[in-house]
Amino acid sequence: MDLSLIVIAIGGFLAAFVNAAFATGGVYILLAASLSVLPVGAAIALQSPFSTISLLSRIVLFWPHIQWHYVLYFVFGCCFGVTLGAVAFANFPEDYLMLFLGVLLMVLTWARPSPKLTLKPRGFVGVGLAHSIFGTMFGVGGILQPVILRTPLVKGQITGTLAAAMISLDVLKITSYIQVGFDYRDYVAHILVASITSVLGSWAGKKLSPNISEALFRRVFRWLVTLLGVRLIIGGMMNIYAMV
Repeated sequence: MDLSLIVIAIGGFLAAFVNAAFATGGVYILLAASLSVLPVGAAIALQSPFSTISLLSRIVLFWPHIQWHYVLYFVFGCCFGVTLGAVAFANFPEDYLMLFLGVLLMVLTWARPSPKLTLKPRGFVGVGLAHSIFGTMFGVGGILQPVILRTPLVKGQITGTLAAAMISLDVLKITSYIQVGFDYRDYVAHILVASITSVLGSWAGKKLSPNISEALFRRVFRWLVTLLGVRLIIGGMMNIYAMV
């Protein structure tokens, strides 16, 4: 079997397991696995179809917990952000945007909670706009995760609502990648493998979820997002320094 298929299969399972148990973090595992065996452009474009079945399985497993008012406001913002993301990608240095996103994630994750930083559902229009801009540019957005942690939602609601929001964004992203000429037919086998293993990972993560306390869930969630933020900051700074 092609080594890339094995790596994608393992990455798909681990990503779905982490997402079902802790609501986030899996996308970064899957992106890392993809980048290790696929061209960068393909790895970024394939994150959406790789994640689709995993997201659908989480939506089914956590259906009663989904808070649809958050999802609808988020998707409305995404409708504009996907287009703006493509424009920003063409006009702004990627290294500075990576650095900016990393700093923003750290602020959103670790700033002391206050009413001003705790968004109400309609504030998720702006979250959808920002998240989809970065998501279209880099394959992962990172804005929604720390923001939703500041809502009154509990872990099951966070997991289900995130899945419903992200699959809506992925549909928009897949459409935009096809429009710019990416051919998903070249990677049908990779998509199928990731889809099958992601269902198994989601089931295993859901089984583990009831044994995870609310405090542990939020702690792990926060540190997963923090690791992404640190990675973006370091990567952006190193690339900027290399150009000086």
